[in-house]
Amino acid sequence: MSPKNIYDTDNLLINEELADPADFRKYFTDPVAKALYQGMKQRAELYAHPDSFLKKFADLTKSEKSFWYDYASIIPVKLKSLNLLIRFYKEFCGTCIITDEEITALVRMDLERFHGKSGREERKTLFMELNYLIPYSLKEAGYEIIRHEEVTGVNMSLIRKIARAIHSRYLHEIRKQSDIAEAEKDISLTEFDDLPAEIQQTNIDNAVHIPTKLLSIGYKIRPVSRGFKAPAIHLDEEEIETMARVEHLRWSWEKRLNGWSFGKVKDSGKKIHPGLIPYDQLEEKEKEKDRELVRLIPAILQDIDYEAYPVSPGLISKLSYAIKPKSSIYKLLCETTELGDEIKGLISPSPEINEKIRSLDEKIRLTIGEVQGSYNYARHIQESFLPDDLYIRECFPDSFVFYEPKDVVSGDFYLFARQDDHIIFALADCTGHGIPAALISTIGYGILDQAISIMNITDPAEILHHTYAGVHRFLRRDVEVYGVSDDMDIILCNLDTRTGLLTYAGTGNILWHLTNGKNSEIRSGAGREGMGDNKFVTGRLQLKTNDVLYLCSDGYTDQFGGSNHKRYGRKRLGDFLLHISASTMPEQGDRLYEEIEQWREEKGEDQTDDITIIGIKI
Repeated sequence: MSPKNIYDTDNLLINEELADPADFRKYFTDPVAKALYQGMKQRAELYAHPDSFLKKFADLTKSEKSFWYDYASIIPVKLKSLNLLIRFYKEFCGTCIITDEEITALVRMDLERFHGKSGREERKTLFMELNYLIPYSLKEAGYEIIRHEEVTGVNMSLIRKIARAIHSRYLHEIRKQSDIAEAEKDISLTEFDDLPAEIQQTNIDNAVHIPTKLLSIGYKIRPVSRGFKAPAIHLDEEEIETMARVEHLRWSWEKRLNGWSFGKVKDSGKKIHPGLIPYDQLEEKEKEKDRELVRLIPAILQDIDYEAYPVSPGLISKLSYAIKPKSSIYKLLCETTELGDEIKGLISPSPEINEKIRSLDEKIRLTIGEVQGSYNYARHIQESFLPDDLYIRECFPDSFVFYEPKDVVSGDFYLFARQDDHIIFALADCTGHGIPAALISTIGYGILDQAISIMNITDPAEILHHTYAGVHRFLRRDVEVYGVSDDMDIILCNLDTRTGLLTYAGTGNILWHLTNGKNSEIRSGAGREGMGDNKFVTGRLQLKTNDVLYLCSDGYTDQFGGSNHKRYGRKRLGDFLLHISASTMPEQGDRLYEEIEQWREEKGEDQTDDITIIGIKI
């Protein structure tokens, strides 16, 4: 018989104890009591009478075991009094964070229940350690502790992707603080796939507890409704510090769950760590690691289409906003509906005419629906090959991708790939927009990915020569014979993450480099019209920490708007990027969206081209 879950899959208490007392003893009390004793046995040197823990649990007398059985049996009741619940876990033990105040309350309950012969202070020390051992002991028995408020519907597959992004941010921060040669000696500073299982679990635990950290500043999270976009939540310094404290508390519990305890010198064999101290006692560089992990949360929520919303209505928050439908298909459907309503308002048609109008309207709707369905499936295909947001976050923790197709699918595409210490990334803009441009983007992406991921070409100019030759061969590009001049603008970069050296090649698209308060425009050639001989603009940039790169197609600058029906323009974009550069990268993506919407809406202009801007902070 397998262990019964004290809570059902919806985290609801089935009953305080298992229905059958024998089952409760067998599947809960016995294993938890044994785990508690074993945990205390490992910490015996902390107490005045370590000889009390010399025996194995199985060798204890019935009288000696009774304390451990009694103590284990009341754990569910104690935890429930603090609104903490227990459930059986399957793949990952995501035990919630228990505060120091809650531990103190649990110790107080123990002192009132168990009146031993030893002094109060000695018993207080014993119960303090026992209560810190409760989550570990429950984990050993197959259980975890939860709070209803912290449980979300984020699945484990998504959690693992978030964990990879978190680890990438951790590496980013450590390498910024440390000597690289020394840092590489630390096994936790390798790539995620090379980490030991226990350290991978640390990052997973961090991801699981994102809702907990947000609760500490008064926010919960929820999925964003379809058709809406989640803006990045803005965290001020006080909120970051509050969440950093919770992050350290989470890390401390995660260590305890794996059998670690405090020691002045880190010893992986003995599982002792000097970091198991209150947040206020940490060195500043250790606090900054926690703060950096917290600063990543707004971007991660955007990546997984979740939004943070205030628990208290008194909190002011900019929640999700509707993504305005821009496709010509959608607009045609709206106009058809309006036209039908107007016809009905102008005349009083006979029942026969009414039926014809209804029938025609239905046929138009069915036809438009079929086209819309084709567009949506095409979008699904395009989204399947574009890089996952969390993978981009793993490559560049401080980044955003502002991507707005004109007609559901886009002629713009972007690529990110890692090769050892190099990250290769590109932004391409294919001729036109809609389905035709999306078809070319599919071809372009496939050939570009082949050059990088299969042929392992790393030089940007060489990659582009291969890509253009492949695209032109695939399209049988001969304008005189076929009348097809389809092509693409592109900017492609290779960043050496060890040295900060960026090499680039391209034609048409813009690369902006923001450094020392100045934003420099790097034009990557004349554009697709000048690509007959496959010559690309190439160059190198030595990047520094906090430099920012912006890769832009011409979609943003070519949008008409303003009071005089003008294009937005490159200079205006460069000035605006400089203006918003002090904001976090996710917030910059939001502000770019707001800026272009306000620009177009001043005269009610339609979106005229696909828009893509990628921002990367080094």
